[in-house]
Amino acid sequence: MNDAKIEYPCTWAFRVIGVEEKEMTKAVRECVGGREFTLERANTSRTGKFLSLNLETVVENEVDRNRLFQTLRDHDAVKMVL
Repeated sequence: MNDAKIEYPCTWAFRVIGVEEKEMTKAVRECVGGREFTLERANTSRTGKFLSLNLETVVENEVDRNRLFQTLRDHDAVKMVL
């Protein structure tokens, strides 16, 4: 089994999925706080109901990465985080 080690700090990519791009962008800004990040529109679902944004930011350690993931996931404007 390959137990790859992640060396922190590192840039981490999250896929943020939701319905309203403006609200999702606002949610990302709230969740990342003062850290620098990039956010790009990625895909729209076949039906046009959902869209995804690619978020990249530096995470300091596993706890920081998991905390940001959970904070994004818990936001009302976000339906799913990958």
